[in-house]
Amino acid sequence: MVPNCYMASRTISGLLGFLLYFIYFDLVFSGTVQKEGSTCTVRASTDASDDAPAILQAFEMCGTDGAIQLHDPLYHIESVMNTTGLSNVQIDLTGTMLWGTNLTYWRSSGLPLDYLNATIAWVIGGDQVQFEGHGVGTFDGNGQLWYILANGVSNFPGRPINLVIANSTNSTYSGIRFVQSQYWTMVVKNSQDILLENIYVNSTSNSSVPARNTDGVNTFFSDKITFKNWTVTNGDDCIALKANSSNILIQDAVFHGGLGVAIGSIGQLNGVFEFIQNVTAERVLAIKSRYAGYVKTWTGVQQGFPPNGESVSLLAPIEL
Repeated sequence: MVPNCYMASRTISGLLGFLLYFIYFDLVFSGTVQKEGSTCTVRASTDASDDAPAILQAFEMCGTDGAIQLHDPLYHIESVMNTTGLSNVQIDLTGTMLWGTNLTYWRSSGLPLDYLNATIAWVIGGDQVQFEGHGVGTFDGNGQLWYILANGVSNFPGRPINLVIANSTNSTYSGIRFVQSQYWTMVVKNSQDILLENIYVNSTSNSSVPARNTDGVNTFFSDKITFKNWTVTNGDDCIALKANSSNILIQDAVFHGGLGVAIGSIGQLNGVFEFIQNVTAERVLAIKSRYAGYVKTWTGVQQGFPPNGESVSLLAPIEL
């Protein structure tokens, strides 16, 4: 007969080994956060699992009066991220954030933009947010899969906007690269005093299927927004100023293909007054673009549910 104390020892040893096994694999494979003082460094997973939970944890721990470092070569983003309510935070990205290929998930789980029936992959916002990409930090939306899925349909439902800056003030986004965005690359919404400089966008198809509605950036309900030194190659508006955008400055931009600077469109919703006011564009070079800039507005008759309804635009090219 085996002594009870021996059996108990074997049981405890087995449980400890089982627990250590899972701790080990969690440390090796799952994304983690290392916190030193007010700085959170996100270490990417080593098995291509979702790094979004670790990134969200870093923002929770260091999103106020802190710094968040994303310095590993590759982060896999497999779920939506909401990092709003930030205050006095420095975000440093030198690696690539690669959005996942589960299109069914993204189509059903995108965060609401609360305007034009659009959804979001990542929404970020707050006061004194400094996001630095150093010219190498990259958002890769895996857009080719979305272009194939949409198959030329401009407003294919469920394509998420890669990054939305919302409810933000006194913030700067600099040196970030965006490639193969799923839909619109960026949106600035309900924000004031935002500088976006040294931004690179390239959302083009590598097959016969076009990359439709891959706007570089759209603004809504925002004031004092500055775009400096943008390079955009895409299949739609390069920089578009939409509902209730005011005091917009665009300087030193280079556009390849696309439609240049779009003033609009506005007036898509019945009974809703919208305006665009005080837009300045300086030193804009448009290469093989349809327009350098143009104005577009709806006729006042809503057709379908925006943005999936059709519109008739007044196309007025602008000399920039």
